[in-house]
Formats: sequence, C-alpha cells, structure tokens
Amino acid sequence: MNGGRSRVTGAVRLLLAAWLLISAVRTLGSDPRQAVLDQGLPLAVVLPIAGLSFALGAFLLTGFMSRVCGLALVGLGVWQVASFGLAVAPIVYALVGAYLALRGGGAWAMDIYVQKMQDRARQKALTRDP
Repeated sequence: MNGGRSRVTGAVRLLLAAWLLISAVRTLGSDPRQAVLDQGLPLAVVLPIAGLSFALGAFLLTGFMSRVCGLALVGLGVWQVASFGLAVAPIVYALVGAYLALRGGGAWAMDIYVQKMQDRARQKALTRDP
C-alpha cells in the first residue's frame, strides 16, 4: 500500500515539475508584454515568478529537496493570493506544495536515495563505536 502512495506522490511531483517548467519557459521565451497580458500581473512580478518557477520545476523534476521546494511553493502560492487575489494556479501551488512538504518527493526522488545513504552511514557509525 505504501508503494502505491509513493508512486502517486512521485507522479504528482513530476506533473507539477513539468507544469512549472513549461509555464516558466513560455513566460520567459515570449514577449514580456504578452506575458503580462496572459497572467494579469505586473512585469516586475511576472519575470521573477517565472524564474522561481523554473528553478522549482528543475528541482522537483530531479526529486532533490522536494520538501524544501514544497515549502517554497506554499510560500509562493500564499504570497500570490495575498498580493493579487484568488486564482487557481496559486491555490494549486500552495496545496500541492503542502502535500510535497509533508510527504516528500515520493517514488523516483533523489531524496529517498540520499536518506538511504545517510541511514547506511549512521548504521556503520553505530557498529564502529561501541
């Protein structure tokens, strides 16, 4: 049962990562005036959010620091709602970010391998020290 939830969490993480990367590339690659019109936010906000979205998407795609990325998504979503009002994307960012912050990266995440490596190092240290 736990493996199924891990795969669902991994799939959610990968889908969000793809969405963040695609939306950031579209925003950064398009005419800035068009990006402002599409998103309804000022240019001084659109470009930093696109850069942050790209960075978070890249980290989530690799599954590295998923919990930290989840917290960053919660902060980004709450800030956008507080600053610019209710919209679907910031609410989804905050909800999925909270889910990732609580559950971790799920299947196919580097976090799992890093944790296993740390556990092995702790076990070796415990067996060496009497």
